[in-house]
Amino acid sequence: MMNQDLKGTMLEYYTHRAAEFDEKYKGRGPASILDPQAYQDEVKILSDIVRATCSGNLLDMACGTAFWLPHYAGNCSHITLFDQSEGMLSHARDRAVSLGIIEQTAMISGDALSYQFSENTFDMVLVAFLISHFTDDQEARFFRMLKSIIKPNGKVLVLDSVWSDARGQARKKEGIQSRSIGDGREFQVYKKYFTEQDLSLFIKKHGIGLSVGYFGRLFFAANAVIKK
Repeated sequence: MMNQDLKGTMLEYYTHRAAEFDEKYKGRGPASILDPQAYQDEVKILSDIVRATCSGNLLDMACGTAFWLPHYAGNCSHITLFDQSEGMLSHARDRAVSLGIIEQTAMISGDALSYQFSENTFDMVLVAFLISHFTDDQEARFFRMLKSIIKPNGKVLVLDSVWSDARGQARKKEGIQSRSIGDGREFQVYKKYFTEQDLSLFIKKHGIGLSVGYFGRLFFAANAVIKK
């Protein structure tokens, strides 16, 4: 169950980890597979997919430090960086400033499941490493909301974590995990991982047919066009 205490400690974890968050893309920090090169190789693949897919009026949902921003910024007419953690958004703002695109970038702090977005607003929504922190009920609520805020024939790109035998040596497929930050403090985080079969069920569960463009050892990338 996702109670308020767990929600609170998850937000606290990501806020305190903001300064070191991008280390995860190098296979550092609380990595479940100890192969930094594999992380770097697959991040390069995801970066190329983001660059080729993301464009228009884009919402980067749960953007974190806006790690993917340099790969899609040049394709977008307007960008909304959205995250619940003010600490993450501070780093995201710095990244937007460094790229010289702060004037075309909106920064919003809020809970993805309760924030009131305007309907039919975005051409594209990037959802990177968010749905793996949702229970099934939260996931269903999220995709109902997502379909309302995207324009007809708008696109969604989902990046997230793969379940494999290698992951199983260090993690459960779904449940509460302990995560630590650089100063040794530990926090509880809800996390789940996805098989290709899990992704194939999205059409039945959410009315969204995900097309899997990449399914690696660590990460996957899947996209959908939202028909209305």
